[in-house]
Amino acid sequence: MPDAVSPPSPGAPTGAIDVFDHLVTGLAQLAPDGTWRRVNAALAGWLDRRPDALVGTAAHRQALTPVALQLDQALAGFADGGNGLHGIPVTIDRGEDRARSLQVTLTPLPGGDALLQVHDVTALRAMELLQETLAFGISHELRAPVRTIEQFSRRLAAQGEDADAVVVRDHVQRIRGAATQAGGLIDALLETMRAARPPRQLGPVDISLLGDWICAELQDADPGRAAQIHVAPGLWAWGDEHALKQLLGKLLHNAWTFSAGRDIVRIDLEGERVGDRLCLRVRDAGRGFDMRYADRLFVPFRRLHGADDGAGHGLGLAIAQRIAHAHGGRIRVESAEDVGTTFHIDLPAPPAEDASPQ
Repeated sequence: MPDAVSPPSPGAPTGAIDVFDHLVTGLAQLAPDGTWRRVNAALAGWLDRRPDALVGTAAHRQALTPVALQLDQALAGFADGGNGLHGIPVTIDRGEDRARSLQVTLTPLPGGDALLQVHDVTALRAMELLQETLAFGISHELRAPVRTIEQFSRRLAAQGEDADAVVVRDHVQRIRGAATQAGGLIDALLETMRAARPPRQLGPVDISLLGDWICAELQDADPGRAAQIHVAPGLWAWGDEHALKQLLGKLLHNAWTFSAGRDIVRIDLEGERVGDRLCLRVRDAGRGFDMRYADRLFVPFRRLHGADDGAGHGLGLAIAQRIAHAHGGRIRVESAEDVGTTFHIDLPAPPAEDASPQ
């Protein structure tokens, strides 16, 4: 926990740099009665309020309701030598995909006021949950290939030098297949962990170019399938090009895979800029799924289809969603059985001054 940063005194030079409003840690100065004297931009933003709208009120009784009583008791306890609150967890729910996990600390300041520090630990909590989910999932998913390797290795050893060549080749092939499956699962696990990290290099990204590139790779890998693919021109996002290609690749590969059985694979990548956001859609005419099970789609290892239907390790869409979240965006889905699926992707658009020619 970083050291408390006290607000500047009224007598501070007017030219001095005020770091209070430039810190990513949420800060507020509270009067002894709980009135908010001063609130920085970070904290006000998490509470969906303007700093000046909070000043002069006891807004923590509404905005920080889960810990309001603890804050009031801690403020009252300062007069008797109390040392405040340290790292108290609180969740602020601001609608879909906007819940924040926060840690609250309250310490006394000279003169009777108190400093409220609020740290955003949303990403840390999400990573802890992801690690738990992956640890459980990987232990379950690796059992099958490890069991196959063990079983057919034992058979080979038992047959010795008199083993039939055809049987040996079959056993070796099964062992290799299981090893490949296990290796692919481990690679996907590492990919999932990396996907939750903040983007490395931000800049304008030509989504149309990436879409054409990925679709060409899909067709080259499966040249026997007829396809009608449309990628709208002029689609630009703001982010890490490598990560966004990975995100788009997961969605387009999903569309290609679950269009199996159709005479023609039909995929559309389109979208438009809305304010400072890019709203993308990846639409296919594949097998679709029942929307009652849509909440499973982005959960690691939760598959809506079996391996015979083209389902993989169950991490691809989870990786795509985590990349979107790391960019401050999100993915949602609409689908109908035997009609098709549309993924809606919300991403930052390039700043106006950096926007590439459309």
